[in-house]
Amino acid sequence: MKTIKELLRGVDIIAQAGDLEKGIAGVTNDSRKVEKDWCFIAIQGYQQDGLKYVDEAINRGANSVVSQHKLQKDYPGLSWAQVKNDRLAFSKMTANLYDRVADHFYNIGVTGTNGKTTITALLSAILNREAKTAQIGTLGMRCGETTWGASLTTPEAPDIFRFLSETRAQGAKNLVMEVSSVSLCLYRVEDIKFSQAIFTSFSGDHLDFHKTMEDYLASKILLFKKLQEDDWAVINIDDPTAPIVIQQLNCKYLTYGFSTEADIRPLKYKFSIGGPYSIEALLMTPKGQLEIKSHLIGRINLSNLMAAVTSAMIKGISFNDIAAAIAEFKPVKGRLDFAYKGDFSVLIDYAHTDKALEALLQSLREMVTGRLIAVFGAGGNRDKTKRPRMGETVSQNADFLVVTSDNPRQEDPSAIIREIQAGFAPGFKNFIIEIDRETAIEKALDMAVKGDLVVVAGKGHENYQIFKDRTIHFDDYEVVQKLMEKRKKENHA
Repeated sequence: MKTIKELLRGVDIIAQAGDLEKGIAGVTNDSRKVEKDWCFIAIQGYQQDGLKYVDEAINRGANSVVSQHKLQKDYPGLSWAQVKNDRLAFSKMTANLYDRVADHFYNIGVTGTNGKTTITALLSAILNREAKTAQIGTLGMRCGETTWGASLTTPEAPDIFRFLSETRAQGAKNLVMEVSSVSLCLYRVEDIKFSQAIFTSFSGDHLDFHKTMEDYLASKILLFKKLQEDDWAVINIDDPTAPIVIQQLNCKYLTYGFSTEADIRPLKYKFSIGGPYSIEALLMTPKGQLEIKSHLIGRINLSNLMAAVTSAMIKGISFNDIAAAIAEFKPVKGRLDFAYKGDFSVLIDYAHTDKALEALLQSLREMVTGRLIAVFGAGGNRDKTKRPRMGETVSQNADFLVVTSDNPRQEDPSAIIREIQAGFAPGFKNFIIEIDRETAIEKALDMAVKGDLVVVAGKGHENYQIFKDRTIHFDDYEVVQKLMEKRKKENHA
C-alpha cells in the first residue's frame, strides 16, 4: 500500500497537515465511492464543491483529504494536503497509485467532434494483430474478453488507470482511446503520455460547456500540445480547421483525406450498400499503394478508414495486416449500422450535430436510389445553438424528415422540436412531427418503399431515453426490428 506522500509525488502542494506516511488503498473524487483508508479528492467542480462532502467521505472511511482550498473545519487525525490544482492532483495521484501504468503502453488518442468511436474500434482491431490492445471510448473500455461499461467518453483517471492495470496484467501493450475536449479541460488524461494523436473533425457541439467555438477548438488542441518531438499527429486535412491544428504542432505529422494534398488519399474508390463490401478503395500512402475493402458504409467511413490506416502505418503494422483487419471489421453499433435490409434499408447512426448529420446524409445520398428519409431530434439540456442548424442541414440533405424526441431530459420535447424547425427554410413542407420516438420510427417505416433508405439518427448505440421524470429502456435497433416483424406478420395474415 502506498503512502499519501508517495501519491503526492509531482503534485504542487501549498500546505499540508497530519501524517503523510499513512497507507492509501484508493483515490476518488466521489464521496459515495470512498472505502476504508481511501483518499478523498475534494474537487471544486462547476456545480458542486467537494468540500461539502468531506464529512461523508470520512464517515465512509477516508483517512486523508486533498483539496484546492482549506478545509472548513478541523478533523482530528485526518491527513490533509492543499494543492495548487485539485484536478491535476487527482490525475497525478491516481497515476502514482497505479505505478504510472500508462507509461508501459503505446498510447494513441483520438479527438474530434465526429468519427472517434469508429476510428478507435478500427485501430484496436488492426493493432490487435500486433499485440493485445486496450480500447477506451463511448462504448466503454474493452480489451480481449474484458469489457467495462463507462458513462463518459473519456472516463475519470481512476477508472482509466485501474482498467489499464488489469489489462497490462493480461499482456496488453497498446491503448487506443477517445479523448474528449471536456476530458482535456478537466485533466483526465494529463498523466498519459501519447505517442500519437489523431484529429478527425471539428464542428459545433458541447457549447454548453465550452461557451465558444474558439474555446472548444483550443480544448481539442490541448491533446496535440502534449506530443513531443518524436511523436506523431494524424490530421484530417479535409477539415477547415486542420491548418490551425497543424500550426500548433511540435511533432511529426501525416495528413489524410480526399484532398490531393493529403499524404494518405484515395486514388480511386467505390461506395455501395449491396454486395460483400460497401467500400472498395485504392489508397496512396508514403509507403506505397494499399488496396482496402470494408463493410463500413459511405464517404465518412472511408475518411475514418484512412485515419486508421495512417496511424497503423506509423506504428509499423504491415499493409497485409491492415488490409486483412479492415476486411474483417464489422460496423460499430450505432455508427452507420444496418438495422434492417430488404426492399428498403434502415440504418442507425449516432449523428447528433449539424455537421455530423450533413456528412452522414451526403454520404448516403451517393448510394441511395430512392428517397432518403431521416428520423431525428436533439438532446435536451445540451448545446441549444446547434438545433436550428440541425434542422437546416437535415431539411437540405434528406427527402423527408420525421422530427421527434432524442433524450429530452429536463426540457419540453415540443420546445426542442420548435427550435429545430426554426432552421427550416420558409415554406418547407417535407416533414412531420411526432414526439414519441417509437411512433416516429413507425411512421418513417410505413412511408418507405422499394429503394428508399431510412436513417434513424441521434441515439446510435444508446439503449435508453431520458425524460424529465424518468429514464426508460429504448433501443432504436429493437424498435426497428419489432416494427418490421409486426409488418411481416400483418402482410402474412
